[in-house]
Amino acid sequence: MSEVLGDDALEDQDYDTYLETYEPSELLTYSTLDQYLNDPYVRHRLIGDSDSNSLVVRTAFESGKTKVMGRKELIERQYEYLVQQQPKWSAEFHDYLLSGGIPKRKISSFIDGVATLWVGPPADRQRSELMLGVKASIRDFDHLNFPRTAGKFTLKPVANETEPFFTPEEMEIVFNANSGLIDAFLPDYIDALGWDGPSSVSDLYVRRGVRLNEAPAIRTELHELSSYSLGVGTVEQFAQLWRSDTKDGVSIIISAPLPAVQNRVVAFAPFIKQMSLEQMELVLAPPVSKILLEFQGEFSDISEYLFK
Repeated sequence: MSEVLGDDALEDQDYDTYLETYEPSELLTYSTLDQYLNDPYVRHRLIGDSDSNSLVVRTAFESGKTKVMGRKELIERQYEYLVQQQPKWSAEFHDYLLSGGIPKRKISSFIDGVATLWVGPPADRQRSELMLGVKASIRDFDHLNFPRTAGKFTLKPVANETEPFFTPEEMEIVFNANSGLIDAFLPDYIDALGWDGPSSVSDLYVRRGVRLNEAPAIRTELHELSSYSLGVGTVEQFAQLWRSDTKDGVSIIISAPLPAVQNRVVAFAPFIKQMSLEQMELVLAPPVSKILLEFQGEFSDISEYLFK
């Protein structure tokens, strides 16, 4: 067979056998999943490894270290471009909220809080006065606009007595600001990624890495605020972060095209003045409808799921 292949002239019978027995490597199968097909960093992984039997090499989890993208991924994702654009984009986000009638002091408190509290210790992210207020704002917005399903897919909802930071009308302005500016600015980011990257906002995927006691069937979130990323290495690390109650659980990455969550974005790092961009993070509100998760396979001990 090798000699025939070397002559580039497979006999029909040998070629049929080859087609029937050929199995793509784990890395190739992983790289052709919807969420990775147009991803520049995953393509870099694939091209950089010519072994036809390659496994997916996940970003190693290191206890105690901040979970950020590695140098290669930062380059592939045009991190410096986002750093350059953040002052302009964040000013536009501020002005959008201001033009919608949200008081300037509220805007400043929200932006400063997200930039510092959200990337700080988990206790600050979920239990600080500001973040509790934002979660209560989402609660009230959802109860007003989605009364039949509000809170149904949040496992640990904020207490009913928690005072909201935004009114429902103001919370809607925040959602609209993020969604509108994603449409306005992300095409420029896609252009910066180059011809071999995604071609539209629909080709950009957000991801969340978690470790759970059991595999999920529908999308639920622990709180009203959850962290997703445009990156891969970051969520791979979070998927390997286990606690005593999930030690025997499963590592999972949940992905979705950006438009699937675009109208539920509470904050997007490039739109938040001085927020760290090393996770390319989106802060999302929970779903308000039943969303099935599609299992796509297990790759190097992490299961991949997709929703649209």
